Amino acid sequence: MPVVEVSGESFYPGGAANVARNLREFTAHVGVVGMIGRDRAENSFGSYWPTKKIDTSACSISPDFPTIVKTRIIARQQQVVRVDREKSWHRMQSRSVGGREREKMLPEIDGIIFEDYGKGFLAEKLVSEIVASAREGKKVVAADPNPRNNLPWHGLSVVKPNRSEAFHAAGIPLPESDEDDKVLKEVGATLLQKWQAELVLITLGKKE
Repeated sequence: MPVVEVSGESFYPGGAANVARNLREFTAHVGVVGMIGRDRAENSFGSYWPTKKIDTSACSISPDFPTIVKTRIIARQQQVVRVDREKSWHRMQSRSVGGREREKMLPEIDGIIFEDYGKGFLAEKLVSEIVASAREGKKVVAADPNPRNNLPWHGLSVVKPNRSEAFHAAGIPLPESDEDDKVLKEVGATLLQKWQAELVLITLGKKE
């Protein structure tokens, strides 16, 4: 049985929170919207965000929902194991992002990025309402979709699936060989029509 002697610990935001952290390098004002549990992770977040000047006032804190935490055990620069503490939930997103709060925030923002990790926060009704208001206000709206959550990403500025996600969303079988993606243009055209987006960006990092 592997035994790891702990020599140090570090804490970093992941998922959509990591996207917000990266965006902060390019703009002075970034905010995140999501669900956080009332737990130890909330305390870590609470002390981290002010140092990065990222607004978390629109996040909901729930005593019934544990903050998603992924712990990586690293030994000699290699990951030994990852421990996931998470819980998917349903029908909570409507309570966490109310229409009144959205309308109040919208005039102050330039763009919205949906980061869908398939945990249940993003649902069709919520996404459709936000997109409709944002596009009416001439805001940039982008999405990083999740194949496990088949949302209708209609009318966005840009949708950014990776290669496997794009084939899945287009309903086209993923080629066995990734050396020649002649069908990739067909996938892109299919998704442009399906999502009615201005742009579809398919990332190919390590042939995802």
